[in-house]
Amino acid sequence: MATPDQTQKSAVPITTDFGAPAASGAPPAGSAIPLVSRAWLWNFALIWFGFWLLVMLPGQFMVAKISAHVAPADKVAVASFLIAEMAVVILVTVPIIGVLCDRTRSRFGRRRIWAVGGFLTAAIPFALVGVQASWPAIAALIAVVAVGQSAILVSLSAMIADQVPRAQRGRASAAMGVPQVFALAIGMVLVTMLVTSIPGSWALIAGLALLSAVPFLLFFAEPHDASPAPQAFVKGIRHAMTWPNARSHPGYYWAMTSRVLINAGNLVGTTYLLFFLADIVKVDDPDTSLLVLILIYLVACGVTSYLCGILSDRWGRRRIFVALAALLQAAAALLLAMAPSWEASMVAAVLLGLGFGAFLSVDQALITDLLPDPATHARDLGIINSAQHIPIAPLVGWLVLSLAGYRSLYAVAAVIIVLGGLAVYRIKSVR
Repeated sequence: MATPDQTQKSAVPITTDFGAPAASGAPPAGSAIPLVSRAWLWNFALIWFGFWLLVMLPGQFMVAKISAHVAPADKVAVASFLIAEMAVVILVTVPIIGVLCDRTRSRFGRRRIWAVGGFLTAAIPFALVGVQASWPAIAALIAVVAVGQSAILVSLSAMIADQVPRAQRGRASAAMGVPQVFALAIGMVLVTMLVTSIPGSWALIAGLALLSAVPFLLFFAEPHDASPAPQAFVKGIRHAMTWPNARSHPGYYWAMTSRVLINAGNLVGTTYLLFFLADIVKVDDPDTSLLVLILIYLVACGVTSYLCGILSDRWGRRRIFVALAALLQAAAALLLAMAPSWEASMVAAVLLGLGFGAFLSVDQALITDLLPDPATHARDLGIINSAQHIPIAPLVGWLVLSLAGYRSLYAVAAVIIVLGGLAVYRIKSVR
């Protein structure tokens, strides 16, 4: 068990000030930061596991399942709307929460207090989704869930920039990304084999997510916040609304473009996989077949995820791993476009797992290395995290499936992913 909080306690109450802290008060990114322990990394991975339960299962299975239950005649449209709605809420709220998080002062830590609030805000309405009988009620609850997800994403992402030195960011990126795959696989087993009722499955995932967050939030304190007191309100608002200068920090925006495109292409291909198996491959049991593919994907992802995180730290290289990840995922999408069969689906699951594992283990480290200002870590990460939730996937999915079919959908997904892989080589300040 990790050691309890050993940091100095502050008597400062929780406040959310809107001044702009000067960058000079914080150490340069990646320097003067002590190494984190293995216990920190393992518990950090566990809390991300809880977050990914709340994010991955709705997008990959649970939203499609409940949409088919409450609106069988319009299941594609309803599922697309709910997924797009969640993405739009995150798109809007993440930058705002990032600004607030950077300016929060709390005896519990400026990041940790937002993580606690985020998990409560996301998990409680999440548990109530499964008992709803109409999709508008589901949509209302999912909007609240997305606000909580934004708070978690902002606070945990900023902890990497604040607390992890550059030499360990590949490992921290893996601790953030790898649990995404485990959350999907373990969650799918739970909701397809252990608790198969819709109300029970939503409540189970919400409870498990909360439990996963407890160890890290309870036993690992944030280091003392040495940033100076916030400045004037008006100056703080102006600073918060000013994005990093594109001419001074072009790599930041190319990294954003790469992440947006690779994530969008991946989601275009995976969001409708349950419908693809049922309507095109025509498997006897789509739920079980999807679970089999996810388990194959998990094993493949495990091969590259932790390994690539370690190698990127050791070699000091990030771009090659992101580009390789894009090529493997694009190959998986092209395979489904050319040969929409069960056998091709299993091979595609291997390729997708290998590619996404490499991507998860390096992408966050790449972006953290490019953050322009130590005083605005949460804001700048929030901008990128928000951008990746632009609802490209549901819009592309709805448009392509309305005009063409699944083979065209996967071809489009491959093109989007390749463009994301090419974008990473426009970054010159990181190897």
